[in-house]
Amino acid sequence: MLHGKRPTIGVITAKATDSEQKQILSGILTQAEKIGADVVILTNIYDYYQYYTEIEIENKIYELISSEKLDGLIFTAESINNEALTQTILKHIKNRTKIPVVVTGAEIEGFTCIDNDVKSDFIDIAHHLTDVHGFTKIDMLAGYEWHDSNKLRIEGMCSVLNENGVLFDENNVIYGNYWTDSGEKLAMEYINGTRPIPEAVVCANDYMAFGIIDTFFEHNIYPPKDIAVIGYEHIGDRIYHSPILTTYRRNRYALGQKAVNMVFSEITGTPMEDIPVNGCMICGDTCTCGVNRNFLGNELNIIRRTQFYYNMNFSGNFEQRSSSCRSLDEYINVLREFSFLIRDVDGIYLCLYENWCSQGRTTSLEENSNSETMVCYRIISPEKVDDKPLFFTRGSLCPSELPGSGGKGFYYFVSIFSAGTDLGHIILQYTHPDVFDPIFIDWHQAAINALCSLQMRNDINLLLECRNLSEFHDSATGLYNKAGLIHELDMVSKHSSENDNLLIILIRTSLFNNDIRIDEQHSAVRIDTELSDNFRRLTYNSKEFLAKISDKLYAFAAIGNYNDDISELIIDKINAVICHSPLYIQKCGIDSYVCAASVVPYVGVDVDRLIKKLSDDLTEKIRILSVKRENSQYCAFLNTRSMMYLNPNEDWDAQKLCRDYHLSYGHFRATYKDFFGTSFHKDLIASRITYAKYLLITTSVSLSTIAYKCGYDDEKYFMRQFRQITGFTPNNYRDAKNYT
Repeated sequence: MLHGKRPTIGVITAKATDSEQKQILSGILTQAEKIGADVVILTNIYDYYQYYTEIEIENKIYELISSEKLDGLIFTAESINNEALTQTILKHIKNRTKIPVVVTGAEIEGFTCIDNDVKSDFIDIAHHLTDVHGFTKIDMLAGYEWHDSNKLRIEGMCSVLNENGVLFDENNVIYGNYWTDSGEKLAMEYINGTRPIPEAVVCANDYMAFGIIDTFFEHNIYPPKDIAVIGYEHIGDRIYHSPILTTYRRNRYALGQKAVNMVFSEITGTPMEDIPVNGCMICGDTCTCGVNRNFLGNELNIIRRTQFYYNMNFSGNFEQRSSSCRSLDEYINVLREFSFLIRDVDGIYLCLYENWCSQGRTTSLEENSNSETMVCYRIISPEKVDDKPLFFTRGSLCPSELPGSGGKGFYYFVSIFSAGTDLGHIILQYTHPDVFDPIFIDWHQAAINALCSLQMRNDINLLLECRNLSEFHDSATGLYNKAGLIHELDMVSKHSSENDNLLIILIRTSLFNNDIRIDEQHSAVRIDTELSDNFRRLTYNSKEFLAKISDKLYAFAAIGNYNDDISELIIDKINAVICHSPLYIQKCGIDSYVCAASVVPYVGVDVDRLIKKLSDDLTEKIRILSVKRENSQYCAFLNTRSMMYLNPNEDWDAQKLCRDYHLSYGHFRATYKDFFGTSFHKDLIASRITYAKYLLITTSVSLSTIAYKCGYDDEKYFMRQFRQITGFTPNNYRDAKNYT
């Protein structure tokens, strides 16, 4: 039961612009507005049967199913064409065990499933043919023979026609593929005389019916005079075909309403009315009933409005203007200027990964990136607010937190991707029940192309900068190199006090990691990017510097009132950002780096010599680590420790690990402490606190979110334990912007 909070219902669908999905989404949104719920729709743009790497990356949007901001889920299963994608979505849904889930349009074991009664729909159609028109010779163009829903369609027809003495058997059923070519083929069989022309033909959907009447039109056969044609679904495209099709509207709208009521009832414990999902006949000119002018008028109004926006997009210069942008601010302003091209949208929000412009971006569908930092830029919103970017962790963003959103509405999350790379997502907000038009696909693609052009310009500028960098910079990361570090320290020393100290910390990374292979070299570049980006967050003033001394050797250096305590604090932060740099730990492990530090009076110090001394200290530490790795059990224990630091919020059970290693509990504890210098229990706490430090350093997410991500159910307990271990409150740790 929710108290004082509007519930947020997540809807998982595909190609929301398709007619069938627009109908069910309209029902979902209308009912959600009626009962006071917000809706988040996760949808792709392309929903292919086949797998395409470049397109498949957009389906990472469905990872957001795991967001704790969703209080219930509706899965429109029939919208997904790719079986592998269906299984991926179900895998995400099954992880949400504590919230209600309703599946529409399919029977999936283990879930509450609802659908229209297609058998009842075809009983209604059969009654219309026999009771209203008196037909006795009827064919049926069905769908796939193996399709369960298709079998129900046939059963519905048989039950009525046989009761009325109308001969209807397997000879009257023709199997198709739900597309126009099936209708065209059957129409030619009638025209060529290979199949007798009946009084009426009923089609399992409108597309096949359109194939029949279009072919009839070309060969001067005129329904309903020569033959009546009946469709099913009412997809809204009747005006593009002649004559206007008589069809049956499957009530997906009511199905959506019913799904919302079921989810809302489970969320709130409030009994909800049951909504009937019966359909109705929509008469046209392919039977003698004639066109229902109200239905046709509504179809025409929708098409005219949509065509108006098509014309505006076609004649506008959005694509040219956006692709010429030279900065992200300019790009956002162009999106804002051309937001009117998306019909009736109230809010548009651009959510990009913080490192979207980096070639090191994660692209794998297998890697859940809900912990990555993203930045939300307001394009337009229902309420006017400032344009300050919102930083958040992917998967943690509540729609009501969007700047200027007004705290309620209906939100479509659509992936932004290119060439197999996930860049983020765009959010469309409506304050009224509505579904975006297919023209949005063109707007969306133009926006992506422009973003990629901007990314390319950034890459080119970076290359030019790297070519022109002085001998003082590392070309791969942009950090100072050894010469540059010494030069900068020398420049700072000219304005420093004689009592200032020099602090240098060397960090040797990627130990024991073989990156000789070409495919691993790409990972090494991405690791360098990840580490250098995280290390940059640790410098707070102009007297603190980061450098890449050589391959896999980094340095933090500063001049000022530094001492050993400050040195330990900085090393602690270095540990935090390394231990929870996802790619680094995944590729290299938790024991793959060492640090050495020195604080000395700056006056008269030989920086080059000091770096060499620290390098020798690192060598000794590496030797000690190497000796540990010679133990046959060490790597197994190390792998467990690395996984624990990657996933500190999981329930790590020492007893279970003992069984995995076939060790007694006492032996496991002693071995673990011997290897890592701390007990398993203390290390588990350390992994959680270290992850909290990482999130405090690298993100702006709330303390409650950090506590949850670190495996704490009680935020106050987390804050108390954090202070006990670190000596800081979480907020003080985050807000500290000066070590001295």
